Amino acid sequence: MDAVELTDRLEALLRSARASGETSATGLDVTREQPDEPPLGEAIATHTDMNQLFSSLQLSATHSVDALDNGDYCAETRGQSPSQTVALATGVRYRVVYSTGIFDQDAHLEATLSAIAQGEDARVFDHVPSRVLIRDGQEVLVIASGYPDAEQLGFHSAHPAVVSYFCEMFDMVWTRAIPVTERRPDIVGILTGDQIQLLRYLVLGRTDASIARSLGVSTRTVQRQIQTIQLRLGARGRFQLGLLVSRFFPSLGNDSQPQTHVEAPAR
Repeated sequence: MDAVELTDRLEALLRSARASGETSATGLDVTREQPDEPPLGEAIATHTDMNQLFSSLQLSATHSVDALDNGDYCAETRGQSPSQTVALATGVRYRVVYSTGIFDQDAHLEATLSAIAQGEDARVFDHVPSRVLIRDGQEVLVIASGYPDAEQLGFHSAHPAVVSYFCEMFDMVWTRAIPVTERRPDIVGILTGDQIQLLRYLVLGRTDASIARSLGVSTRTVQRQIQTIQLRLGARGRFQLGLLVSRFFPSLGNDSQPQTHVEAPAR
């Protein structure tokens, strides 16, 4: 969701409620301005402000950072945020849901795997609606779609209603997302030689039909074997299988020649 669009929607709701003389869920008359009501939030117009806020929210976190990452990056975006490294080292819990498209970019895949190794709890989901950072359930930063070319780069709020909205959005996506495994599987112990070679072909980007021709089996057999490999390695789909292989066995696709043995990974 665009930050400006979010601001407009929330402000329109407040204006509509006040104009109609409705009462809030707490029984308060919303037609009357509440003097102690915190501001809805603020738009972020400069890159300096955005970078400072993005870092300060992470560094000031005391127990948790929840984030949605839809992979909408600018060309200058490079890898893991240094602020995240510091926060993880102090014991801040990170939960991040990544869009599957983010892993098409090698630099971001490396950064994600590095963050997971440092303790980040990561999941992936086909449709992540926006880039959002939530600190301790008290503050939220929304990075506008089209960043960094959007007129307003983002939106920052500590308003309880706004933060609650994004916390609920995060929880909804988190519960539906696929966990990224922490386990290093022993493929020699649980896969056959043919299954290991099939996995190599998958890493090389070959189609099911092409793999079937190379192995001398039917396409349907290849598809059944892929499902078996996913089950044995604990992957819930081909995407997670590819992520698991890229993390634990990055050299698996370097040799396209059939082999029946793969050295067991170091424990």
